[in-house]
Amino acid sequence: MERDLIGTRRYYHKIAEPGWLEFNTTINIIKDLKKLGVTDIKYGKKIHKEDMIFGRPSSERIKAYASTIKYREDFDTSEILQGYTGLIATIDTEKPGKTFAFRFDIDALPIKESADKFHKPFREGFASENPGAMHACGHDGHLSMGIFLAKWILENKKDLSGKYILIFQPGEEGLRGAKSLSESEYIHDIDYFFAGHLGMGLPSGKVGVGTTGFLASTKLDAIFKGHSSHAAALPEEGKNANLAAASALLNLETLAQHSKGMARINVGVIRGGRVRNAISDKAVLELETRGGSDEVNNFLVTRAIQVIKGASIQYDLDYEVKIAGSAPSIIKPATKFYDKIDEMLKKKGFDTIKNPDFKASEDVCYYINKVNSEGGSAIHFIFGSDLAAGHHNKAFDFDEKSLLMGLEVYKDCIKYLNKNGKS
Repeated sequence: MERDLIGTRRYYHKIAEPGWLEFNTTINIIKDLKKLGVTDIKYGKKIHKEDMIFGRPSSERIKAYASTIKYREDFDTSEILQGYTGLIATIDTEKPGKTFAFRFDIDALPIKESADKFHKPFREGFASENPGAMHACGHDGHLSMGIFLAKWILENKKDLSGKYILIFQPGEEGLRGAKSLSESEYIHDIDYFFAGHLGMGLPSGKVGVGTTGFLASTKLDAIFKGHSSHAAALPEEGKNANLAAASALLNLETLAQHSKGMARINVGVIRGGRVRNAISDKAVLELETRGGSDEVNNFLVTRAIQVIKGASIQYDLDYEVKIAGSAPSIIKPATKFYDKIDEMLKKKGFDTIKNPDFKASEDVCYYINKVNSEGGSAIHFIFGSDLAAGHHNKAFDFDEKSLLMGLEVYKDCIKYLNKNGKS
């Protein structure tokens, strides 16, 4: 099994695609699940809430990339190729029992992968074949675990009870995909919810149980709309969008302080102007806020928008703020459930660490909060894995032996909760 699991990971590593463009990825996961015998697979527009989709590429970019997908399938791929990526697969044992849900992210990052001879994927021939994307965060491993979990559930269906929902989610990077999928009509009445992430500071062989430290975050695009004019002949007729963006940037960076918890703000991109001899009529800031709680993050968002508005007034131009992604913190963790799962895994021989600190944001928290609020129990794991380079680095790679460990954790949770019922 381990060899096949690693082979699947390497296949998906080669076809890496960024968020909302996971066309090959989604189609091939569907094909893999169908080959296994999964019959209930939902995808396309019906699994998304249209008004909750964040950060989709332009329609022109979606169409251009879709035009490169040449093969034909025995199922309708038209909505996938419109940018409605991801899927929800359900395996029903048709025996009374609990409803389990598992989330696996499927998107890559817009990074060009290393072609250094010391980079294992390049050296062994499974580096990304898409020059605009790379699995630099381990999502190829996550989705591969999901496919093999489906295989195991089907093979052991006669010994299991209840229903199993496998969520293959697009657009985790930038916190763009979970809000849409978590509000889908197919994600409800879940008794147990599971998700996990490879690496994240834990070495191979360690399992982090009941992850904490998820930062609430909002991704914002601030667009300043000025008026262009000749920079020498008629400068007074211009309204300089670059100046507004620069002023806003400097003031935004002063906001990250709050007495109630961690606060972070970062302007990662500033883009403006067209030519050197004209007053800039448009400038864009791409920024993010993060907070140790929703309260702190919401405070930062409110203040950030005030700063952006103030800069537009200062330079007498218009502005627009768009939300490009978001994630909450965990509102009320299922700590007793964490204890129970940790105790079980320890007895199974896993080397566990309770409540590892994530120190970043993850839109999986939308599912976790929803399940917990509806009376279920949700948990997130960190599957320790030695890394060749850090997450989001062009030379990122993880210890592939960690894949089997993560899969075994999920399987043991299913077996344990099938026997022990309610948490």
